[in-house]
Amino acid sequence: MAATPSHIPGPTSFLSIVRTISKNWLWVVSVFLLVSGTTFVFVRARVPLIYKAETLILVESQKIPENLVASTVNAELQDRIATISQEILSGTRLQSLIDKFGLYSDERQSTSTEELIDRMRKDIQIKLERGWSRNQPGAFHVSYQGKEPEVVAAVVNQMGNFFIDQNLKAREEQASGTSEFLKAQLEDTRKGLEEQEAKLSEFKRQHQGELPEQENSFLSVLGNLRSQLQGNQDAISRADEKQVLASTALASAESSLAAMKSASHPSARVSADVKPNVVPPDNRVKESDVLQAKLQTLRARYTDSHPDVQNARFLLQQAQQKEAETAGHQGVASASIQGTQAEGASAPKEIENGPEIRLAEERVATLRAEVAAVARELQDRQADRKKILSDMAGYEARLEKLPIREQEMAKILRDYQISKTNYEQLLAKDFSADMATDMEKRQRAERFTVLDPARTPERPAKPIRPLLYLAGVVGGAFLGLVAAFAREMKRNVVLGEWELPGGIPVLGRVPMMERERA
Repeated sequence: MAATPSHIPGPTSFLSIVRTISKNWLWVVSVFLLVSGTTFVFVRARVPLIYKAETLILVESQKIPENLVASTVNAELQDRIATISQEILSGTRLQSLIDKFGLYSDERQSTSTEELIDRMRKDIQIKLERGWSRNQPGAFHVSYQGKEPEVVAAVVNQMGNFFIDQNLKAREEQASGTSEFLKAQLEDTRKGLEEQEAKLSEFKRQHQGELPEQENSFLSVLGNLRSQLQGNQDAISRADEKQVLASTALASAESSLAAMKSASHPSARVSADVKPNVVPPDNRVKESDVLQAKLQTLRARYTDSHPDVQNARFLLQQAQQKEAETAGHQGVASASIQGTQAEGASAPKEIENGPEIRLAEERVATLRAEVAAVARELQDRQADRKKILSDMAGYEARLEKLPIREQEMAKILRDYQISKTNYEQLLAKDFSADMATDMEKRQRAERFTVLDPARTPERPAKPIRPLLYLAGVVGGAFLGLVAAFAREMKRNVVLGEWELPGGIPVLGRVPMMERERA
């Protein structure tokens, strides 16, 4: 019996589902087989298997302790990996890989070169190993996915070699560039240092004897010259005393010799008008006059309490007393001579060349030689004194110029020390850079090593076909049920009393009647 659409809630109960499936099992099986088969065929034909290969590259630490040889490559590891990655993922490098391994052969007909390169960049992954920290050695993975497992593994290994070679090349270029830069700077600094050395040498040559570092030497020389001057002054004083004493002794000896000769000469007794051959006292140099001049000289230089002044005063007093006594004796001798002349020829005739006169003459000659020697010594001492004073004046003038020379030299030395310090620092850095470059060439510095090379994958990374097949089966079953229920709903019939609203009694069952065809 037909029912109004308002009273049909739809086939929602379990019995309705069973009844619907049983009535439309052919539809359910057909849709299930169709969807499942189509999914299977599509997955097998149109969804290719993608294989993924991966290599692990280890970052090995420097083999030589850094406190012995410091590396000139100070870029952080993460930055270096990023830089090398950009170089490896460049269009030229990827295009060479595509051409070498024949990648994306199916897509080349319908895809441009730029799109193929972009797709390959997406298929490549560079990932740092978990636990890696900045400024510390670690590891990183390089992977690539593609359709052919052997080709995928070969591409990954090739990229790993690219990383190793590029890292070595970059480090060596950076170390060599640093070394070359330091050598150029060192050469420029060396030229500047040589210029400063030439200026310093020229300054020392021009002002030799006026350099600040010679101040202690000048002071020492001045001290020696003062000591020499003092010794020379003492020697001059002693020579003056010797000259005075020698001159006094010579004057006394000459007076005695003249008196002896006058007494022995015959004409002295015959004629009283003839004067004896005696040098008058007024024509001789008096010892008192010499000592008086010496005393005045010492007073001009020293005070009256100085020992030399007191000694000269004492000698002057003695000389004055001695001269007074000598003058008294000469008066007595003159009176005796006059008495002798008055007596006439009663005195015996004295032999002119007697032994006393010869001794007196020898003494006079000796004293004259001594006086001449003392005079020469005094002259030499005076010349030495002038030379010492001249040398002292010269060294004092040099000492006065030292502050000026010190200021001039300070500027030259400052520039020289700066150039020398820079040269020494650059020389040490250049030596370290050469060792670092040699270390890079010998591959003893930090480097990349393939820890786990890529192997040919045995299983695809994607897609997972069993899951796709299962999805096709589930989808086919679901679509079959949907088709069955849609067919029943389209017919708008009640499958059983369980679909009637509650409270409606069933009066009877009418068998299904086929509509007769006209």
